[in-house]
Amino acid sequence: MEQSDIHQLSGEIYQILHERIDKLGVAYGIVSEFSYNPEEPPFWTITIEDYETVLTSAILFQYMKQHRNLKDALTHFMRDHFPYFT
Repeated sequence: MEQSDIHQLSGEIYQILHERIDKLGVAYGIVSEFSYNPEEPPFWTITIEDYETVLTSAILFQYMKQHRNLKDALTHFMRDHFPYFT
């Protein structure tokens, strides 16, 4: 996965995050941040109740190295950063 892949997959990333969190039945928000500069990758600020974290492309790349696909990588990211995913 490369930087340009992140731009192309941003909609899918957003959708997967929503699907994973929506199943919890808790208050949450996902804010996608995009720059007009194509050199700057998008990132996502994820808030679930009182917890908040940022998913950057660098973090996503690390999870993608460890896990087979995007869904698995995002699931493990959510488990590592939010107590709701155990």
